[in-house]
Amino acid sequence: MARKKNPEETVKNILSTALKLFKEKGYEQTNILDIVNTMGVSRGAFYHHFKSKEEVLFALFETKENKAKQLEIYNNPDLTGLEKMQKIVFFEHWDQKNIEEDTLLLNIWIDLLSDPRMLHEHIKDSHATNTCWLTTLVEEAINDGSIKKQDSKTLTELILLLVNIWSIPTIYPSLNLEEYHKKILMIKDILDGLGCPLIDDEIIQLFDQLGKVYVEHHSEI
Repeated sequence: MARKKNPEETVKNILSTALKLFKEKGYEQTNILDIVNTMGVSRGAFYHHFKSKEEVLFALFETKENKAKQLEIYNNPDLTGLEKMQKIVFFEHWDQKNIEEDTLLLNIWIDLLSDPRMLHEHIKDSHATNTCWLTTLVEEAINDGSIKKQDSKTLTELILLLVNIWSIPTIYPSLNLEEYHKKILMIKDILDGLGCPLIDDEIIQLFDQLGKVYVEHHSEI
């Protein structure tokens, strides 16, 4: 009797194969047939787990390992609510150990968000996925005094708008690194003024690094 394949292993193989092909051929030049042919499986096996190539890309950003790290941070009693927000919102989405891989995915993602359909999906997914847990952390930060007391839902929506929409260069284009840096400083000033010092010097450096990735990528196009 043939051994039944582990669904988690199949998903892992789809993601690793897709990432390999994205690196070798480019995202736009890679299609689902390329992925299944490289793996040696049927298209049915692919569609059992993913509806589209875009869904594979989303999954590459949200691996089980990332979710486990986020949950560990979320439940860490030694961190303030503000510190948890900083770590989950920013640093768990940019792994310095895998800078080449992250840069590739970031460039694909930034380019896709110039498509109105993908932008709509991004906004909808960001609201559905992030609002609940971020609101909980905002309320925790208010209770422990790491941010100023205010309406948690409104502040959550503002943070998501500034970080997930306004800071994305293909949604609001930045001509150069200096212009992008000024935008991040404005986000910092807005949040600081509301008593929510979410953006510190380390996070500004992170944004500058992301801005550099964007500028260098688009100078090659």
